Amino acid sequence: MTDSTKMTGEESEAIPTSPKAAPPPNDDQELLSLASRDNDEDEDEAFAFKHYLLRNIRYHTRRAALFSQWHKATGFVGVFLGSSSAMSFLLADSSFVASIMAAIVAFFSAVDLVVGTATKEAQHLELRKRWIAFQSRFQAEGMSQELYLERTAIEMDEPPELSIVEMQSHNDATLAMLGDSEEARGELLAIPFGQRLLGQFVNLDTSHIRKQNEVQKAIDAGIARA
Repeated sequence: MTDSTKMTGEESEAIPTSPKAAPPPNDDQELLSLASRDNDEDEDEAFAFKHYLLRNIRYHTRRAALFSQWHKATGFVGVFLGSSSAMSFLLADSSFVASIMAAIVAFFSAVDLVVGTATKEAQHLELRKRWIAFQSRFQAEGMSQELYLERTAIEMDEPPELSIVEMQSHNDATLAMLGDSEEARGELLAIPFGQRLLGQFVNLDTSHIRKQNEVQKAIDAGIARA
C-alpha cells in the first residue's frame, strides 16, 4: 500500500492549482488585467443585487395594485348593483331582476372576503416599504451583518411568489436600470399575453419563456434555414 500523500511528477502537474496558490504576477500588464477582471466581477455582482432589490419592490407594487383594484371593483359592484337591486325591489319593477343583482353582489362580496384582498394589499404594501427601506440603507451603508439579517427576515415573511409576476417584475427592473434602449429590450423576457393575465392568479409553467434577443435569434435562424 503506497502513501497517499506522495505523488509522481505527472500526477502533481495534472492537478489544477488554486489561483490563490499561484505566484504573484510580476508583469504590470498582468496586474492591470487582474484588477480589471476583479472590478468587472464586483460591478456585475453589485448590478445583480441592485436588480434583485428593484425586482422585489416592483413585484410587491404589482401585487398590491392588483388587490387594490380588485377590492375597489368589488366595492363598485356592491354599491351599484346593490342600489339598483334595492330600487327595483322598492319600485316593484321586477323582483326576479332584483334577486339576480343581489346574488351577483353576494357572490363578488364573498369572493373578496375569502381571498382577503384588503389584507393581501396591506401585506404587499408593507413588504414593499421594507424592501425600499432596505435598498436605501444598502445604498448608504453597503452590506453589513445587520443588513444581511434584515434581508433574511424580509425574505422569510414573503408569501409564495407567482413566477409570471416575478418575470414581469424582472422586466420592470431591467428597464429601470438599463433604460428603454435596444440592449435593454433584448434582455426582456417574452411573456405571452394570456400568461400575463392568468399569471396574476395561478402559478404557471415558465420553462418555455426566453429573452427577447434569444427569441429573435431563433426566428432569424428559422428564416435562414427556410
